[in-house]
Formats: sequence, structure tokens, C-alpha cells
Amino acid sequence: MAALTAAIVGIGALGAATAVMGGMAQKNEAGRNAEAVRDEATYNAGIYRQQAGMVETQKQLKAAQDSRKIRFVEGQHTSVTAAKGIEMSGSAVAVLVDTLTQLEMDKAISSYNYDMEKYALNSQAEATERRGMTLSSQYRSQGRNAMTAGLVSGLTTFGGSLVSAAAYNYKAPTTAVNTDAGAKKGAGV
Repeated sequence: MAALTAAIVGIGALGAATAVMGGMAQKNEAGRNAEAVRDEATYNAGIYRQQAGMVETQKQLKAAQDSRKIRFVEGQHTSVTAAKGIEMSGSAVAVLVDTLTQLEMDKAISSYNYDMEKYALNSQAEATERRGMTLSSQYRSQGRNAMTAGLVSGLTTFGGSLVSAAAYNYKAPTTAVNTDAGAKKGAGV
């Protein structure tokens, strides 16, 4: 009888250990997933930031090209005007000012467009990191929940085996029936 009780408790303990180990395995897997998601998000955000840096470089190159073009147009206009023997006044200056103003506006618009592209890439990098951190947190939460479920299941299984063993070993109290009820003692009957 003791061997059967020990077997019931042992099977319950084995079931409990299996449930706990299953919860631990799920928690570990969730931890690995969380790290992988976070690492991927960090890597992708780094790429977006690198692209934003390249946009900044493009902006600086374009600004240098535009400044060079402005100086070239200004010099060309001045030399053509001087070659014709016209003074730099009146409509010649007005044309030059209008041309230079337009070129400066084009340069400013180009700079603004590059700034917007850079801002979008940096925003995308931040969003990617936030999304990665959120997913990582969800995986970790799932892991903790799996571990808790494994512990609860293990304790329930073990507790159930103890109850089964106790029920197996339970002996109902016997009620003694007094057959002498009502008989007189010592009356010599």
C-alpha cells in the first residue's frame, strides 16, 4: 500500500516537474525572441540613421554645387554685361538680382527637401526602435506568463496527486455497534 502511495506521489511530482520545465522552456524561448526582435529593430534603426546621414551629406554637396552655380551665373552675367560695354545698373542689375534670388530660392527649397527626407528617416528609425522594444516587451511578458502557468500547473498536478494518495489511503472510520444496548449487567439473566 505504501508503494502505491509513493508511486502516485512520484507520478504527481514528475507531472509537476514536467509542467514547470515546460514553462521555463517557453520563458527561455520568449527571452530569445525578445532579444532577436530588439536586435533586429536596433539594426534597422541604425540603417535608417545611416541613410539620414547620407542625406545630410547629399544636402551639403548640393548646397556647394548650388553656391558654385550662383557664383558662376553672377560672374557670367557681369562679364557679358561688361563685354557689351553696359554699366551694371538699371535693368542689367535687376536681371542679375532676379536670377540670383531665384537661384537662392532653389537652393533653400533643395535644402528644405533634404531636411524633410532626413527627418523622415530619423523618425522611421525611432519608430522602428519603439516597435522593437514593444515587441520585445510582449515576448518577455508572454515568457513570464508561460512560467507562471507552468508553476501553477505543476503545483496543481502535484497537489492532485497528494489528494489522490490521501484518498487511496483513507480508511473510513468504523462505527462499532453496541449489541448489548439495553441489557442489564449483572442481573444474571
